[in-house]
Amino acid sequence: MLKQLYITDGKITEIGEGEAPVWVYTAPDEAERRFLIEQLKIDEHTLSSALDPDELSRLEFEPEHVAMIFKRPKHYTAQDNFLFKVVSTGVFLFKERLIIVR
Repeated sequence: MLKQLYITDGKITEIGEGEAPVWVYTAPDEAERRFLIEQLKIDEHTLSSALDPDELSRLEFEPEHVAMIFKRPKHYTAQDNFLFKVVSTGVFLFKERLIIVR
C-alpha cells in the first residue's frame, strides 16, 4: 500500500494522488515492487532486505540514491509475553524524493 506525503508548515499531510516528495510503502505488492525495481532502479536484493526481519542494518551508496536498511521495534502486546521483536525498514533517499518501505 502506498501513501504519498507532503511536509507543509511542519506537518505531514497525506495526498491522494500526485507527485509528493515522500512515499511510504507498507507491505508492497508485486506490482509496487516491480515499479520500485524497474522504474526507480532500487536493487532487488536491497528491496527484499527492507522487508526481511533477519536482515542486517546497513547503508549503501548507489548512483541514483542512498539506501539505508535498519531495524525498528515491532509493536507488541501482553499476548506476545512482552517478547521484544524487530522488523526491517528501508529508506531510499533520491535527489527529489524519499521512499520508505516497511
